[in-house]
Amino acid sequence: MKQTLGKTINRLFLLLFLTLGASADVSVSVNNPAIYKGEMVNYTITADSANVEFPDLAEIAGFPVLGSSSSQSIRMINNNTTRSIAKTYTFKPERSVTIPSYEVTVDGDTFQTKEIDVKVVKPSASQNGQPFVLTMQVDKNSSYVGEAIDLSITFKRKLNRRVQQVELSRPKLENFWVKEIEGADKKRDGDYIVETIHYKLFPQKSGSYTIPSLTATVGEQTKQQRRGGFFDDPFFGGQQLRWQKVYSNASKIEVKALPNGLEVYGNYAITATVDTKKVHANKPVNLTINIKGEGNIDDIKKFDLTLPNVITYADEPKISSEIVHNIYEGEFNQKIALIGDQNFTIPSLELAYFDKNSKKVKHLTTEPIEIEVIGGTTNNTLTKPATIEVSPAQQIHATPTAEVKTEIKVVKEDAYVKYLFLLIGFLLGLALAFALNHFKNRTVTPENNMVKAIKKAKNDKELFNLLLPHANHHKEVAEALNKLEKNIYKSGSETIDREILMEVFE
Repeated sequence: MKQTLGKTINRLFLLLFLTLGASADVSVSVNNPAIYKGEMVNYTITADSANVEFPDLAEIAGFPVLGSSSSQSIRMINNNTTRSIAKTYTFKPERSVTIPSYEVTVDGDTFQTKEIDVKVVKPSASQNGQPFVLTMQVDKNSSYVGEAIDLSITFKRKLNRRVQQVELSRPKLENFWVKEIEGADKKRDGDYIVETIHYKLFPQKSGSYTIPSLTATVGEQTKQQRRGGFFDDPFFGGQQLRWQKVYSNASKIEVKALPNGLEVYGNYAITATVDTKKVHANKPVNLTINIKGEGNIDDIKKFDLTLPNVITYADEPKISSEIVHNIYEGEFNQKIALIGDQNFTIPSLELAYFDKNSKKVKHLTTEPIEIEVIGGTTNNTLTKPATIEVSPAQQIHATPTAEVKTEIKVVKEDAYVKYLFLLIGFLLGLALAFALNHFKNRTVTPENNMVKAIKKAKNDKELFNLLLPHANHHKEVAEALNKLEKNIYKSGSETIDREILMEVFE
């Protein structure tokens, strides 16, 4: 009985082996014969055999292969068992192509695959009435540089569609600053569920632009075919996601340049304040520049001040913004510290922008601020004669007063005293250098004698006696004494580095 059962099993294995290698059918396929530009194509070669040599492809139809993968499967049809091996190549064609024929070797025989056409088509915008609809809308098709454009992206899905996941692409535009508005609108419109996302677009450069079509990748829940038996339970993967792409329309925008090379658009107010108008010499005065308004306030440049005889430290501006009643509003704050040793004036500051209401250039200015410096030097107007402007062609020069001569004399006396102190300092320096040199010569002499003694020591015993008084003063000396002790009293052969010892006493 056992022999009969064993023969039966052997026959079954032999039959399985023969059927696995009996067929050598080769086929090719693509995941989608028509794609939109930017999508991937999966090109698969399948052979019904266990011994297959697939082509090594670096490119397909002129486009690089981005990756490859292999898989195996076993099928049983009418008591015939076949084993299939497949290899998939992924590439991204930018135009319609024909995938050429390739050689595949199966069980030593060479097969030629069929050619396959793949079309790359332009995406068509979804339309009302379809299960999924994606639209894009702008509030204006013409604007100035810096003028905000409202962009709305709306995704609609039928109530009866079981959508599990939606991946929406973001608008990407060159020469635009894009800001997403927090919070999406969601409502029901007929038999659709509608979701809308809002953006603010701020053009940075004039020209004609096209906002390209956006994409929504939708993952919809679908049921798998019932296979019967234990795995028919919904708990065991009875459902899966089916992905599809939905495309929106495109939009065109014309951006006009601002006059006079301006970059700021909107409506603003500016103030300049200081924490004090009286300050002690070399103490800071803190200037605060504040700008409030609506428009592209993020594009306002940092203010820099350059004042004679004044040191300035300008912080980076801090800008805060928010959407109020669908208007982009913000506040600009910058602090500048000014330090001087004489009275000075903070000049008028200017903000030039293109006004959104009047459609004209506006220049906003602040009032000059006089700063009184306490305890500092007076303004030096003596280096140049005072000048009174009468007309562009005539000037009257004021004559210096006697007080001017007195101040000049004081300056000369100060210079004389300065040179006198400089001479005294120089003489003191020479005396100090002489004293240090004398002290150095007196203290170095014993160490030089020690160095000479180390050089003249004839044996370990002489060197040991020479170093013994200095055992507690230097680590290197203590180590050398330990080695010498081993050599003298324990027949050791330790090497003594006399150069190190001489460096210690130098």
